[in-house]
Amino acid sequence: MESLYLIFWTGLAAGIVHVYIGADHLAALMPISVGRKSAAAWLGVRWGVAHSIGVLIIAAILLATKSTMDPTFLSAWSERLIGIMLIAFGILGIRAAYRNKFHLHQHTHDGKEHSHLHLHKGEESHTAKVNVAQVHIHKHAALGAGTLQGVAGMAHVMGVLPSLAFSSLMESVVYLAAFAIGSIAGMAIFAAVFGTITAKLGERAPRLISGSMYFAAIACMLVGVTWIAMPFFGMGLP
Repeated sequence: MESLYLIFWTGLAAGIVHVYIGADHLAALMPISVGRKSAAAWLGVRWGVAHSIGVLIIAAILLATKSTMDPTFLSAWSERLIGIMLIAFGILGIRAAYRNKFHLHQHTHDGKEHSHLHLHKGEESHTAKVNVAQVHIHKHAALGAGTLQGVAGMAHVMGVLPSLAFSSLMESVVYLAAFAIGSIAGMAIFAAVFGTITAKLGERAPRLISGSMYFAAIACMLVGVTWIAMPFFGMGLP
């Protein structure tokens, strides 16, 4: 029983570390987390669940067939696919930042000055007390990103490969479950923190929320270009 506890905590730590050493994980969620405050954590949960399902599918196939096949054999091409996905996310993020014009409206309520972030979307009519979460990339993007990165990404190095080394199926299952929990928690925390920080910036000045959207989109695109280019130079990805 003590060994299962150790395996669980090892898998949990591996899942969290895997999230934060993979720039593609963080880059994928940044454009869709901007300005969502703590609600962005649910995007992280979506990403983590989809990512974990992808990892579990690969692990289940290898465990069931007792295959000795290296689960990283798809890495070269799969990382390029992830790079293309990140570039697409970045383009959508830049498009959203360009189309949506934010400004603050001040008014007096109960003798106190208040200000709210408002939105003009292209040539459309004015929208009051805007929820930034409604004006950029759809939340389903987190599911797509997580699934692709789980099935095709380098999660196999820290998730699948260790699970194949255990002597019993129970140990493998405990490790994979803990790895999934760690991945979900790590991404949820990152999304909530990033969403909260950018939302606070937007409350200070409208240009800061627009700037945050541009920053997240450009960062996402740069990581995507890097993920595509590095294999051509014989460089491995984290």
